[in-house]
Amino acid sequence: MQQPHDDPGFAIRIGLLAVVAFMSWPVWLAIVAGERTFNSAVLWSAAVPLILTLMVPAMAFHLGARILHGLARAEHALHIDSFLHDHLHRHA
Repeated sequence: MQQPHDDPGFAIRIGLLAVVAFMSWPVWLAIVAGERTFNSAVLWSAAVPLILTLMVPAMAFHLGARILHGLARAEHALHIDSFLHDHLHRHA
Protein backbone atom coordinates (compact mmCIF):
# COMPACT_ATOMS: atom_id res chain seq x y z
CA MET A 1 0.00 0.00 0.00
CA GLN A 2 1.34 3.42 -0.94
CA GLN A 3 1.87 5.83 1.92
CA PRO A 4 0.73 9.47 1.51
CA HIS A 5 4.33 10.71 1.73
CA ASP A 6 5.33 8.35 -1.11
CA ASP A 7 3.03 10.11 -3.57
CA PRO A 8 5.19 12.03 -6.09
CA GLY A 9 2.30 14.40 -6.74
CA PHE A 10 2.34 15.49 -3.10
CA ALA A 11 5.64 17.35 -3.52
CA ILE A 12 4.33 19.00 -6.67
CA ARG A 13 1.18 20.17 -4.87
CA ILE A 14 3.25 21.56 -2.01
CA GLY A 15 5.53 23.33 -4.49
CA LEU A 16 2.62 24.86 -6.39
CA LEU A 17 0.99 26.01 -3.17
CA ALA A 18 4.29 27.58 -2.10
CA VAL A 19 4.50 29.47 -5.40
CA VAL A 20 0.91 30.71 -5.09
CA ALA A 21 1.51 31.73 -1.48
CA PHE A 22 4.76 33.49 -2.32
CA MET A 23 3.19 35.35 -5.25
CA SER A 24 0.12 36.42 -3.25
CA TRP A 25 2.20 38.84 -1.15
CA PRO A 26 3.22 41.16 -4.06
CA VAL A 27 -0.42 41.22 -5.19
CA TRP A 28 -1.50 42.18 -1.69
CA LEU A 29 1.20 44.85 -1.51
CA ALA A 30 0.04 46.30 -4.84
CA ILE A 31 -3.50 46.51 -3.50
CA VAL A 32 -2.29 48.13 -0.28
CA ALA A 33 -0.21 50.64 -2.25
CA GLY A 34 -3.38 51.85 -3.94
CA GLU A 35 -5.12 52.58 -0.65
CA ARG A 36 -4.91 56.05 0.83
CA THR A 37 -5.00 54.88 4.46
CA PHE A 38 -3.98 51.72 6.24
CA ASN A 39 -7.24 50.83 7.98
CA SER A 40 -8.60 47.63 9.46
CA ALA A 41 -9.99 46.44 6.11
CA VAL A 42 -6.51 46.59 4.60
CA LEU A 43 -5.11 44.79 7.63
CA TRP A 44 -7.73 42.04 7.41
CA SER A 45 -7.07 41.65 3.70
CA ALA A 46 -3.63 40.31 4.64
CA ALA A 47 -5.40 37.20 5.94
CA VAL A 48 -5.55 35.67 2.47
CA PRO A 49 -1.81 35.64 1.73
CA LEU A 50 -1.08 34.81 5.37
CA ILE A 51 -3.36 31.76 5.32
CA LEU A 52 -1.89 30.62 2.00
CA THR A 53 1.61 30.98 3.44
CA LEU A 54 0.74 29.04 6.60
CA MET A 55 -0.91 26.28 4.58
CA VAL A 56 2.44 25.32 3.02
CA PRO A 57 4.09 23.98 6.22
CA ALA A 58 0.74 22.67 7.48
CA MET A 59 0.35 20.51 4.39
CA ALA A 60 4.03 19.57 4.29
CA PHE A 61 3.94 18.25 7.86
CA HIS A 62 0.53 16.57 7.42
CA LEU A 63 -0.94 18.60 10.28
CA GLY A 64 -4.51 17.79 9.29
CA ALA A 65 -3.95 14.05 9.66
CA ARG A 66 -2.00 14.56 12.89
CA ILE A 67 -4.80 16.65 14.39
CA LEU A 68 -7.43 14.07 13.44
CA HIS A 69 -5.31 11.27 14.88
CA GLY A 70 -4.82 13.26 18.10
CA LEU A 71 -8.54 13.89 18.40
CA ALA A 72 -9.28 10.20 17.89
CA ARG A 73 -6.76 9.30 20.62
CA ALA A 74 -8.30 11.89 22.97
CA GLU A 75 -11.82 10.53 22.29
CA HIS A 76 -10.62 7.02 23.04
CA ALA A 77 -8.79 8.10 26.22
CA LEU A 78 -11.90 9.93 27.46
CA HIS A 79 -14.08 6.94 26.55
CA ILE A 80 -16.39 9.10 24.44
CA ASP A 81 -15.56 7.39 21.16
CA SER A 82 -18.32 4.82 21.67
CA PHE A 83 -20.87 7.63 22.00
CA LEU A 84 -19.61 9.44 18.90
CA HIS A 85 -18.99 6.41 16.69
CA ASP A 86 -21.41 3.51 17.00
CA HIS A 87 -19.17 1.08 15.11
CA LEU A 88 -16.37 1.20 17.70
CA HIS A 89 -16.10 -1.19 20.62
CA ARG A 90 -17.33 -0.39 24.10
CA HIS A 91 -15.15 -0.78 27.16
CA ALA A 92 -16.26 -3.18 29.86
